[in-house]
Amino acid sequence: MVSLVVVRRIAAMLVVAAVLSACATAENHYDPIEPVNRMTDAVNAVVDRVAIKPVTKSYRALTPAVVQRGVSNFYDNWAYMNTVLNDFLQGKGSQGFKDFGRFLVNSTVGLAGLFDVATSMGLEKHQEDFGQTLAVWGVGKSAYIVYPVLGPNSLRKTPDFVTATLTDGLFWLSFSISPPAVLALTAIKFLDTRSRAMNATDMRDELALDPYVFTREAWFQTREHLIYDGKVPASNNDNGWEDEDWTEQDSETSARQMADASPAHATIAVARSETPHHVGSQSAVSGTEVAGSRTPVAGRYYRVILSSHAIEEEARRQQTRLASMGIETRIVPVVIEGRRWFRVLLPEPMPAVDALHTLAEMKQKTGLDGAWIAPS
Repeated sequence: MVSLVVVRRIAAMLVVAAVLSACATAENHYDPIEPVNRMTDAVNAVVDRVAIKPVTKSYRALTPAVVQRGVSNFYDNWAYMNTVLNDFLQGKGSQGFKDFGRFLVNSTVGLAGLFDVATSMGLEKHQEDFGQTLAVWGVGKSAYIVYPVLGPNSLRKTPDFVTATLTDGLFWLSFSISPPAVLALTAIKFLDTRSRAMNATDMRDELALDPYVFTREAWFQTREHLIYDGKVPASNNDNGWEDEDWTEQDSETSARQMADASPAHATIAVARSETPHHVGSQSAVSGTEVAGSRTPVAGRYYRVILSSHAIEEEARRQQTRLASMGIETRIVPVVIEGRRWFRVLLPEPMPAVDALHTLAEMKQKTGLDGAWIAPS
């Protein structure tokens, strides 16, 4: 019964998407219903702040990291057939067979997906969805839309609600188990999704001038990164940087201007920034935006900041995880607007070009898409 309700809700959202599909234009930055989206985002933020985030923080505090990782692996694995399907729909036959093999290995040797055995066997994890498939098929960039509870999305990606649901093994399992068990699996999945987004939302709280714009711009950039498998053409990746530099005064001004942002709902995880150097009068992607233009140039040195945490213990957990991947980091506490944050960053500053190159490598290797660079 729960699953049928989910299907009906998905169908309703697709109807909304169809009604709005003709509204997006270049002039409105693909956000033709921004007032409605902002209202929905604000409601989502209140629900998150009052109910979801406190529960998630308790979950993170009480649950060992290894258990949290197992829970994430479990849900990722049972949803992975959506990636396999879209591999083939995009013409990535070789990757599709490898991803199917990854699913089989983790579903069996990995004990229903609790352990990611496939990665250690060289079966790399990919992320494909029907929104990316539509882009490959030639469907253009479409309007941004914020759904209640579900959060950031676009009209082009909206049909993925259907494919993601129908390829999720837990969806079909829900027809054969008791309603309480279905509710428990759904609640834990939602909690896991919000938990994974915690670092991204904490970073946004620390850095964003406008949390709505931050999320929207970062979400679009993330989608571009996924569609092009991390190799976004230069024409699609104009960062707007000129020949000026971020000055120390700019950095200090930025720190003074950064106000606390309203936390986003669980699905902010999909809206982490992929290109932290986007410049615009309102953009605040990955915290590099301040009033006026700031541009990294040759001759200056920059640090690659991988993540930011409100709790020092979480920063240390992140540092430990990165160390297991062979990445050396240091933790630097900073105070912004009276709030203390713990940044996990690479130990050595580097020239602008090297910093940008390293930033891209770190995002691909670690999955920390909210990473950014800052003047040393």
